[in-house]
Amino acid sequence: MSETSAADVRTFRVVLVDDHMIWRGGVRSMLEDTEFEVVGEASSGKEAVEVAKRIEPDIVLLDIRMAGGDGLDALQHIKKERPRTTVVMLTTYDNPTYMARAVAGGAAGYLLKGMKLDDMLSSLRQVAAGEMLLSAPDLVRSLRGIDRKTAGADLIEPLTEREVEVLRLVATGLTNRDIASMLFIAESTVKTHVEHIIGKLGVSDRVQAAVWAARHGLVESVPEPQI
Repeated sequence: MSETSAADVRTFRVVLVDDHMIWRGGVRSMLEDTEFEVVGEASSGKEAVEVAKRIEPDIVLLDIRMAGGDGLDALQHIKKERPRTTVVMLTTYDNPTYMARAVAGGAAGYLLKGMKLDDMLSSLRQVAAGEMLLSAPDLVRSLRGIDRKTAGADLIEPLTEREVEVLRLVATGLTNRDIASMLFIAESTVKTHVEHIIGKLGVSDRVQAAVWAARHGLVESVPEPQI
């Protein structure tokens, strides 16, 4: 009976993406004798796109900051080429800015390196079953932990709580449509918020607003796309 059960377990093809070979070897060892079979590796975002296209894996475990190509940019390319491929970010950065870009880019999860094997397997089984490890509401809640006084510094009229939320999401590079989806509001409403934010900050456009947010500590810097 046990042999039949083992034969019935589906195997998921996995690609590991990280610029540290030792880390890739460690994860490969962790996944041995599980239903997650490592079928390919890549050391950069650019290489990840090529490997995912060639191998057509079920799951890609993707780091964020790598030499030779940013993982968040690679995420968008992979999802565009193979929308059914599940991508999970696996990184050292516990960063809401990165999380926002990951969710908007179509990642199914955002995991931190150093997690226990059981936790990793549980997470991978969840995404393999079609579940999301990080939802838009979870992300929005994480973005609310900011200093409202900072958001009102040097302004004639302080930003509202909703405007602060929108500004932080704008600063991650998300579109109005992405922000509307995360906040469960109309895209036109987001556009109105952005117009009010630009007016209150005294800047010319959303790029300038993002710069203002970074300078005032409302959002951390993000890696520049290298693909």
